[in-house]
Amino acid sequence: MVRSPFLRALVLSCLVLFLAACSRPEHDSLRLGLANGVTTLDPRFATDAVSSRVNRLLYQRLADFDDRQQPVPALARWERLAPTHYRFRLIEPRPRYDDGHLLDAEDVRATYMSVLDPATASPHRGSLKLIREIRVLDERTLDFLLDRPDPLFPGYLTLGILPARGLAEGRDFNRRPEGTGPFRLLARPDAGRVVLERRRDGQRVEILAVKDATVRVLKLLRGE
Repeated sequence: MVRSPFLRALVLSCLVLFLAACSRPEHDSLRLGLANGVTTLDPRFATDAVSSRVNRLLYQRLADFDDRQQPVPALARWERLAPTHYRFRLIEPRPRYDDGHLLDAEDVRATYMSVLDPATASPHRGSLKLIREIRVLDERTLDFLLDRPDPLFPGYLTLGILPARGLAEGRDFNRRPEGTGPFRLLARPDAGRVVLERRRDGQRVEILAVKDATVRVLKLLRGE
């Protein structure tokens, strides 16, 4: 009988690793069991934590945040030309969509104009309503003109950028996402399971919705 709490923990850890190794997922997938599943793979509608994080894997954004929660360049750098006038310039090298075309300023404009369209019914429209106009100057440069000054504006531009062509065609990005992020969607067999593939090396990641914490542990022990 193992009496030491430390030894008991060590034995349990070894048992978990042993059982997991005995039932390795197909294609050596990494499996993540989360309390909630992914509700949407369209960044225009992602508001819950899980969907937002998964969308970050599929798409890239103009701006991100550093450790101090300050906006920093991601896809683009920017400058404020006037209190209500911001210019963004995409950073080279630009990423490509799966069809081979480089992400460009038209893709950025189309994404944000779609969010601003009341017919889209995006929950992000409210925080972006101050955008009065978006002007594309060239394939890498575009201007955002605002209704009112807002020094925090660059931090609002954190939506994943969708391809303008797909938006014009009415593509269902929830079912068939197309982004330039580090992962692509391989399969979505049901509402509680998403299978992603890392572009760099083909590593697969399966995200499973398992609401009960005890069930999540049991699945880990069984290598599921």
